[in-house]
Amino acid sequence: MKNPKAIVTIAIGEMYVECWKKYCQPNWQAYAHKYGYDLICLEHPLDLSSRAKLRSPAWQKCLILSQGFASDYKTVVWIDSDIVINDNAPDVAIGVPANKVGAVDAYEFSEVFPKRVYKMWPDFVQSPTPQVYYRNYGLPDDVDRAINTGVMVLSPSYHRALLELVYNNYEERGGREWNMEQRPLSYELLKGGHVHFLDPRFNVMLSIEQVTYYPFLLPEPATPKKKGLLERVERKMWKLLGDPLQKLRIDAVNTVYQSSFFLHFGETMDQMPMVNPGAVSWWKI
Repeated sequence: MKNPKAIVTIAIGEMYVECWKKYCQPNWQAYAHKYGYDLICLEHPLDLSSRAKLRSPAWQKCLILSQGFASDYKTVVWIDSDIVINDNAPDVAIGVPANKVGAVDAYEFSEVFPKRVYKMWPDFVQSPTPQVYYRNYGLPDDVDRAINTGVMVLSPSYHRALLELVYNNYEERGGREWNMEQRPLSYELLKGGHVHFLDPRFNVMLSIEQVTYYPFLLPEPATPKKKGLLERVERKMWKLLGDPLQKLRIDAVNTVYQSSFFLHFGETMDQMPMVNPGAVSWWKI
């Protein structure tokens, strides 16, 4: 007998499948067993059209409620395949009304986000507020919040048409800086009043945490002066002696992990091996 809830993700491509199976599947399976979810990882595209091939696979999360299996469940939780779940995480679906989409506020960090991030990530310079975030995409700016679509609590009965609308009516704009499907999906869900905001710990972006609290561990942006002799000398020293900050980086990643429910790696997927899921606190790493 199936569970009434399912966790669904898409991992397309050998690298992404291997990464999910190695770093995510064990903790996702434990979480699913603990709270009564079926676990479904889709390893092939749901749409094989030429249009789909020109877009990021991330758009295909909008099609999961259109699949035959979705009708078997009252609740479908979408989780991006680059997220590690903490053993202590509660059930993400608890308290989410059936007619609402549970999601985390993408601008939750904005009050503490340091100005230095705007120098490191130009796309945030261009989108410092949700209104500007939508306007830059060509959408109306009549919504004052935005969601991160990496984690969503969905109901097949209520939300299939909404996700299909976004998939069918919007196009890919470019690289990752456009956030694939996130801007139009966020806009349509919030404009329609369909969102129930989750505890922000259910979708913690490692990159944002690092820039906000651990900027001293990040590589400095290359400058014309540093691209020359100094950069070559530094690279040779690291090759001979090892990265002197690597231990601190591992400690920082695990500190963020311990304070998160779901830790979202995004463009920092290379740091997933640093997580020690067996540690019950950061000082026991």
